[in-house]
Amino acid sequence: MITGVALIIQTVRSYYRKMSSGSFDRYPDMEGHTHFVSKNLTPEIYNKLKDLKTKSGYTIDKCIQGGIDNPNFSVGATGGDEETYTLFGDLMYGIIEGRHVGFKRTDIHKSDMDSSKLIGGDLDPNYVLSSRVRTGRSIRGYSLSPFITRAERRDVQDILLKALSNLEGPLKGKFYSLETMTPQDQQQLIDDHFLFEKPTDTFMTDTGMARDWPDARGIYHNDDKNFLVWINEEDHSRIISMQKGGNIKQVFERFCAGINQVEKLMAEQGGNEFMFNEHIGYVLTCPSNLGTGLRGGVHVKIPKLSEHPKFDEILKNCRLQKRGTGGETTTSTDGTFDISNWDRVGKTEVELVQLVIDGVELLIKMEKRLEKGESIDDILPGPDGACPRPKAPGKALDIKAIHDYKWRATPKASNFPKLHKHHNLLAKVLTEKLYNDLKGKETKSGVTLDDCIQTGVDNLGEAGAEPVGVSAGDEECFSMLSALFDPVIAAAGGKAGSHVSSLDGSKLGSTDLDKDLVGDCQISAGRNIRGFRLSPSIDRAERRNVEKIVSDAAASLDGSLKGKYQSLKNMSDADKNRPIMFQKISCPHLLSAGVRRDWPDARGAFTNDGSDFAVWANEVDHARVVARGQSLSAVFAKFSEGLTKFDAAVKKAGKELMCTDRLGNLGPRLDCLGTSLQASVSVKMPKVCSHAKVKEILAGLQLRKEVGKDGGEVISNKCTLGSTEVDQVKCLVSGVQHLCKIEKALASGKGADDLISQAVSGKV
Repeated sequence: MITGVALIIQTVRSYYRKMSSGSFDRYPDMEGHTHFVSKNLTPEIYNKLKDLKTKSGYTIDKCIQGGIDNPNFSVGATGGDEETYTLFGDLMYGIIEGRHVGFKRTDIHKSDMDSSKLIGGDLDPNYVLSSRVRTGRSIRGYSLSPFITRAERRDVQDILLKALSNLEGPLKGKFYSLETMTPQDQQQLIDDHFLFEKPTDTFMTDTGMARDWPDARGIYHNDDKNFLVWINEEDHSRIISMQKGGNIKQVFERFCAGINQVEKLMAEQGGNEFMFNEHIGYVLTCPSNLGTGLRGGVHVKIPKLSEHPKFDEILKNCRLQKRGTGGETTTSTDGTFDISNWDRVGKTEVELVQLVIDGVELLIKMEKRLEKGESIDDILPGPDGACPRPKAPGKALDIKAIHDYKWRATPKASNFPKLHKHHNLLAKVLTEKLYNDLKGKETKSGVTLDDCIQTGVDNLGEAGAEPVGVSAGDEECFSMLSALFDPVIAAAGGKAGSHVSSLDGSKLGSTDLDKDLVGDCQISAGRNIRGFRLSPSIDRAERRNVEKIVSDAAASLDGSLKGKYQSLKNMSDADKNRPIMFQKISCPHLLSAGVRRDWPDARGAFTNDGSDFAVWANEVDHARVVARGQSLSAVFAKFSEGLTKFDAAVKKAGKELMCTDRLGNLGPRLDCLGTSLQASVSVKMPKVCSHAKVKEILAGLQLRKEVGKDGGEVISNKCTLGSTEVDQVKCLVSGVQHLCKIEKALASGKGADDLISQAVSGKV
């Protein structure tokens, strides 16, 4: 049921999504989202901020992208640099006030790192297994992890390493680079529970924090292994003090000493300082970690209390939060929890650690009572917490700034990506000279070289199955970056020249395939509309306009092609799971390229009444025309009719398709130009698919193998540029026919060496 207020908000947001002129704006669709961005970002605020950029180039759309892609993630926004929190203050201050309850935008952050002020702090080791205090720190002048460049990230590592290498006494230690550490060092760090790994959390990956992994990431720890610094994980630095047992006061003392020494050395050695702000304190990537950025916690075993019906209420009143001992998204299985402070800003460091001490002492007291079968009703905490104390005075950060918060450092390191371990076409083609020649260029719509190669930098590939490693963000990329694109296209098997097309099914010849080994077939081709960016760079307004153009063109189809368009957002699960439908993108190469942003906004599919023909909107291409069935010749006929009529409908609406005489139909994938045709068949060939030479066999036959929607094997054509649609389907047919011969020979036990040699050599 929609309330009156909710209906008004929904109506206003709907208006902003579609203007009266028929064009669409970029305001995000956040229906059903629960994060703080959805609660604070009104259309008015968005329109005020949408065209602003920080000095480093960070935008409000980049700031909120993680929240748009992760509807239920707590905060939903990330800082891209220090200026994010001021330039986009109309949004960020609302988020901060909502996340840090009681901290107003007019408040001043207080700090107190005097560990002598703590009361207690040596917790019962029979219950507390370990204690930890950590925080993050960011270096002024450099972008934060969602927007940092490779050169900046390398500079950050160099600055921190220079300071850390000069620590003395109990803080003296060693740095381990994630790029170069030995297998022995890696195993030791795993055994010590020190190693952080490449993030798989969707919020981290969708915001760009995992880009270029593991470039300029590493771990420093002291000789006693109780003081650590993570470099370039979520924040520039994550400073951690930890030890076994319950003496969290001792942990805090070491924590304060370490931070103070690192900060002092940074200033002395290079005039560097941490990002700080008198209002929000120390500036970090996530608004949930501002202020102190401090998380003080213990691993405590409280199985009885954790089963108590008021356990969550107890933690809430104590201003504590719980996690499993395996990290933020884990749960406890044996009653052992990671208990830590909920607040970060609005209280001093001493106050936050004291909250943990008082709260955990109360939790242990309750656990002991429950072990004896006694009631805890008389010691349940109220809203004032476990042990109400006078508010600590603290003081505002009085650090004398070396630089203004808008100051930008000039990186000393190179921005050229490290590709020596990669197995993709990007690594084969991109030299440092070529990178330097192209890095300063930008298309009219704002696409850069680094945008196009990010997918190749993030995905190493594997020998014998080399992905492209480059994506196109708009049509202009093909000319502006031709010095890179052309050799990559050629290496992918594309034959640039005069684009040719033929949809004459009578030229196919026999398409008979062994029905015992080959199942359904599907033929599709991508189309992209001139004037709009391609999926890696397209914005929400463009994508919504594209959806309208594609769905209108599809709606004009008649006869056996007649059907209806359904938005992915409103589609039933049954309809989403039809064989003719596409699935939510999970391919790491496409994810790194940014193709899945804003899912499922402005995605959908037109399907005919027979469910054997479809037009997909905004999957990877602007449109993909698809036909499916059991007879390859019949599927090709349906596909050809539908593609011809769809292309004509788009042109009749006054739109042009991205197509050139030299490269044919253009799209984001450089290995899918020309006809852009993908003809595929599902197969049951366990012998072939598990054969040691399957990669060589498929390469020789100009085919590729993928996993289908049902988990089975799918074989498709590899090359799309330099030959016609008919030629490409014929290549699939002849190749699959040969695979059938190999499968039967292997299954009979007679051997298939000659057939395999023919396939590998391409002489079929």
